[in-house]
Amino acid sequence: MAYRKKNDSDTWHWCEKCSNWPTSDYDTSYSKPTSGELCNQCKSKAESGNCH
Repeated sequence: MAYRKKNDSDTWHWCEKCSNWPTSDYDTSYSKPTSGELCNQCKSKAESGNCH
């Protein structure tokens, strides 16, 4: 799983269906980030099975 965050943000996203999923100017991490915040919308979509 890839995590992305905009270069000017501290919020990490991992669900491509998130309305804030970064598509340009972002950093990528292939392991769960240890700094910054995890996106609540991504978390909600993942928990409801709507993240594929």
